[in-house]
Amino acid sequence: MRSIDNDIANANYRHLYLLFGSEHYLIRGYRDKLLSGLNVTKEEGDMNFTWIRNRSITVPELIQQADTMPFFADVRVILVENSGFFKGSSKANEELAEYFKQIPETTILIFTEQDVDKRGKVYKAAAKAGCTEEMEMPTEKELMAWIGGRLKEAGLGMKTAAWQEFYKRCQSSMDLMDQESQKLIAYCLNRGGIEQEDVEAICVNSAESKVFDLIDAMASRNGKRAMRVYQDMLLLDEPPMAILALIVRQFRQLHSLMEMEQQRLRPEREKELLHQKSDYVLRKLKGYLRNFKKSEIEEVLRQAAENEAAFKSGRLDEKMSVELLILSFTR
Repeated sequence: MRSIDNDIANANYRHLYLLFGSEHYLIRGYRDKLLSGLNVTKEEGDMNFTWIRNRSITVPELIQQADTMPFFADVRVILVENSGFFKGSSKANEELAEYFKQIPETTILIFTEQDVDKRGKVYKAAAKAGCTEEMEMPTEKELMAWIGGRLKEAGLGMKTAAWQEFYKRCQSSMDLMDQESQKLIAYCLNRGGIEQEDVEAICVNSAESKVFDLIDAMASRNGKRAMRVYQDMLLLDEPPMAILALIVRQFRQLHSLMEMEQQRLRPEREKELLHQKSDYVLRKLKGYLRNFKKSEIEEVLRQAAENEAAFKSGRLDEKMSVELLILSFTR
């Protein structure tokens, strides 16, 4: 349990909260939990609540707001989103870091940020003054429990193959998982269970998930299927260079994993070194190792770098640079 959960459960709030990270679903969720616990409705008429968004305030203005006494209430709540105060170094940022040491007892500051510099003075001051929580994508096991609980409430179950397909398609964000699980529940409500075919019929198939189909085709040396998958990814409005980057990322992970397998590392350590939380992705990568030699992986990475350079110098068409990589490997 996060420390912020304890604060909410015990109604014992600190005077500063910083919620940050890549998982916007969790940031929004904890932001709203805090506001609900503090009886803030986010309505314009609330005289003791100020909502500041997208760098629309300076540090002196924020300090002035924070020093304002609440009106017939115990506390004044100030929500600051995407301020940029937690990155970079400036005189204003140093002033804010100093202010965090003396936040009035009648003020609660809540910051939500996507990126912060943990080495910076403002972040360190915030950590000392209150609660800082980093919101990242949970592990596959945690996500399975979350979605499983939601399905159980709707009287539905999900087969293992269906979950794997759902996870492959939606693992990029909890927002996407939230959206697609609601669609699945509506589609399968009276069936009792969700099959892989239901996921394939209803859930989006993003470029992030299609890249596994592309690597599958390359691993089996099936050039026609690989080109079909590539065309499908283009139809999703994914730029060819972005597709090339996805291919390169997968082959770099394969190269790293191949070396780890020789060292006989534990799966948890492999995931840590690959910066990968998913058991599913690790299983997929290990499956690919049976189909590739180390020299072949290195050749894909070399040619990808050459084709990207050729595109940037105008010597090769963007779309063709990826096609040539696929065809040369699967030929």
